[in-house]
Amino acid sequence: MKPQRGKTPRKFPRQNSQPKDPVEVYCRIRPPDDPNIETCVKLLDERTVQISPSENSQAYKNGVYKETQYAFKYVFDEYVSQKAVFDTVASPLVEDLLRGKNGLMFTYGVTGSGKTYTMTGKPSDPGTLVRSLDMIFNSISSVQAKKYVFMPDKMNGYDVQTEADAMVERQKRDVMPRFDAPRTPATPKNSKKTEFGDAPRITDPSRVNDIEEDNNYAVFVSYIEIYNNYIYDLLEELPYDPITGYRAPNSKILREDGDRSMYVSNCTEVEVKSAEEAFDVLLKGQKRRKVAHTALNTESSRSHSVFNIRLVQAPLDPLGEEVLQDKSRVCSSQLALVDLAGSERLVRTNNVGDRLREAGNINQSLMALRACMDALRENQLLGANKMVPYRDSKLTHLFKNYFDGEGKVRMIVTVNPAAKEYDETVQVMRFAEVTQEVQVARPQQVQFDYGLAKGRRRMNQQYKEAMTKMGEEGSTSQKTLAYSMGPSFPALQLLDPSDESVIVPLIQFLAEREMRRNTLITDLNSKSRIHAQSLLDPSDESVIVPLIQFLAEREMRRNTLITDLNSKFDQFRAQLLKTEKENMDLRHRNDELENLLGKRDNSFERVEKKLRSLQKSHDQLERKNTQFENMKRELETELNEKDWKILREKSERERMKSEFKSKMVLTQQHMEDQLEKEKRKIEEEAEAQLWQRERTLQALKSIIDSNEIDTPTQPPAKAPRRGPAVAPKPRYMTSTIASRVQTKSDQDLRYTGRTPKPATRSGRTYGPKATERRAPSPPPKGSQPVYNPKAHRRSKSSHEVWLEHKPAGTIELDTVLQPNLRKKKSVSKLEVKDTMTASKYILQHQEQASDGEMQTKLYKANVVPTAGGGASVVFNDVETLRQISPGTRKRRSPQPKAEDFEGQWTDTEDRCAVALEGHATKRSKFSGV
Repeated sequence: MKPQRGKTPRKFPRQNSQPKDPVEVYCRIRPPDDPNIETCVKLLDERTVQISPSENSQAYKNGVYKETQYAFKYVFDEYVSQKAVFDTVASPLVEDLLRGKNGLMFTYGVTGSGKTYTMTGKPSDPGTLVRSLDMIFNSISSVQAKKYVFMPDKMNGYDVQTEADAMVERQKRDVMPRFDAPRTPATPKNSKKTEFGDAPRITDPSRVNDIEEDNNYAVFVSYIEIYNNYIYDLLEELPYDPITGYRAPNSKILREDGDRSMYVSNCTEVEVKSAEEAFDVLLKGQKRRKVAHTALNTESSRSHSVFNIRLVQAPLDPLGEEVLQDKSRVCSSQLALVDLAGSERLVRTNNVGDRLREAGNINQSLMALRACMDALRENQLLGANKMVPYRDSKLTHLFKNYFDGEGKVRMIVTVNPAAKEYDETVQVMRFAEVTQEVQVARPQQVQFDYGLAKGRRRMNQQYKEAMTKMGEEGSTSQKTLAYSMGPSFPALQLLDPSDESVIVPLIQFLAEREMRRNTLITDLNSKSRIHAQSLLDPSDESVIVPLIQFLAEREMRRNTLITDLNSKFDQFRAQLLKTEKENMDLRHRNDELENLLGKRDNSFERVEKKLRSLQKSHDQLERKNTQFENMKRELETELNEKDWKILREKSERERMKSEFKSKMVLTQQHMEDQLEKEKRKIEEEAEAQLWQRERTLQALKSIIDSNEIDTPTQPPAKAPRRGPAVAPKPRYMTSTIASRVQTKSDQDLRYTGRTPKPATRSGRTYGPKATERRAPSPPPKGSQPVYNPKAHRRSKSSHEVWLEHKPAGTIELDTVLQPNLRKKKSVSKLEVKDTMTASKYILQHQEQASDGEMQTKLYKANVVPTAGGGASVVFNDVETLRQISPGTRKRRSPQPKAEDFEGQWTDTEDRCAVALEGHATKRSKFSGV
């Protein structure tokens, strides 16, 4: 009957009553490369660590300043030995392996955190993998089966064969190896690997004592790697061609066996008989493992390695001589030791090419592992039925059976305490925190009770030793008659009392066995009677007398021996009591010494822990002191620089102050000169304005006296002009009156308010004191629009269109007398297009009179089309509207005075100072003439 393996059927949901255990996660802190560097990991107690963000970390830059604590099954500090890690983590897994249970242990962490060192170690201090091999062979050294008794069946199982077949297989493979199939030549050895392999190795003395002694054991090892999500066999014999060299290894595939357990198809399994052989196989596989130099690690693992240890055991036959030839009785258990590749970030490694692709596949497989853990935790905590994505990666697909309840799972998280590793360390801690919440079904105890007698091996060994001793003494005693009861009981399994297929063969076998037993008893009785008759005849005295003498001497010798035995037994008993008493005294003394030693060890451990903590505090204080010294030097340097900058700025300010004073003196002198010039200029302009006002007053006086505003007058004498003579033109009043007051219409009527300066001729100034009454008119500026006032006919009042120009800010007056304009268009800003449809123009201007009252002036003009297609505005009338306060009783002259007109009388050329023309090309809106 096949032994119970503790497997949970996958076709049916697991029962809630089945006990479960969480995944046990351990943390190991790597010693820092430099004791003076800043660290981000702090050990609080044996189960808790604290992570603090560094100032250069990305989390600190994002505003994460808080410290985080994480709990583990156990935390190993940087001073822990490899032996302590093995005894705590891997030793229980090896004990379960010897008892038929499966186990999985893997190391996880960032690159360069000590994962490979924890797994393999070094010759002077081996890691968990090497110590596990030592412990296995120390436990089964006396109960190993001979080589090739167990043979892999290539389907994740094992066949069993007899000793004779195993001997033939040994001669075939070891004594007379086949030479027709070439083996792989020796791989060029790496110096570091050779040094590690040839160095003397320290073995671990650990062992398990209470193993099943009536079983035979065999150990098979395999070594694979998962590189770029492909599985490669590191122990595969590769053919070698002298021309092409080694053939590239082929990737392996995953398959399911009859129990739906995952395994690597066609993977090489090597049977080893000692820890040294297993260690040589490990070194052989490590030489082929993918490693490369990166920016973070000189020998960075570029793949996930899996070293699988399979322990095969089967019971001995009833005689304790050979392994029972029944494949169903073979029990195999395995321990998978996984060294995961470290997670990497591109911003730190700057990998390109193959290294970049390798890092991407490593990170992807680790993310798939984390996704499986998240899904398992969610299904267990929330009762969800979410599918676990095992098939997203070969790593998770290979070990899915462990998470489904086929063995114990343990993980060692390795941490680099350097502050620069904070961002990656936090991600590792979060993954460990999630993994601890995953529950794995507890494997059941494997039963090896097959109904055979206990101690078969020991009895067989004692029998062989007795037979060997008898052969050495030359005993001639007759061999004991051996009887056979026929073949052994058939391998039948009775599950139902009414199962005739089992009951009938068993009854026939027992009937035949009963008949054979009766035959043997009859034969034995007959042979015994014949033998006794041949030896003893009551009438033969030649035989009876010597026999009686021999028996009497034998009786005397027996009594003597009994007496001597009793005396010696009493002496031995007394000696034994004395020895026992001494032993008890020694035990008490030993217990006292052990207690004292334990107390001393505890005190030593406390002192060592205190010493380590003080040393750590001392190192931290030294680092802080060094940082403070550096900060002090930096601050002193910064202070000196600031003092120097202050002195330089002070001297610069003094220099700028002196320069400013000198510039102020120069500027003041320059301003005084400019003011003096402006003063003279203003005086000259005032004189010219007074002269111009006098001329205007004289012109107004002459107009008032003549009482003919529209009658043309002869202009004063002027200088002769070149060109044809022009007929006298009527004299009009220009808009000089409006230009004297600064209004908003100045921009619309350019050149209408031009104030003429005193004319100069031959360097002589003509002003009010000159002999001549008025100066000649200035020459026309620019091109003048050509129009014929005689050809222009005034339209009737009913057809007149007025263009009323009211500048912005004009105040509406509620006077009785208002301008009556039937057809008008009011604008606040004069445009060219406004004059094209108007025949009359009126400008409204408001100002304060000399007596302080408000007056409104209306400047009226005719809009005359020009020859160029434009329009000319000719002013011909001014109306003044004034309002007087009722309290004023001042009498006014009925005739206007000269002060009421601020303009001047000019000839026709000056009166036509504004014209509007329309041309195809873009020109100024107003042209002065």
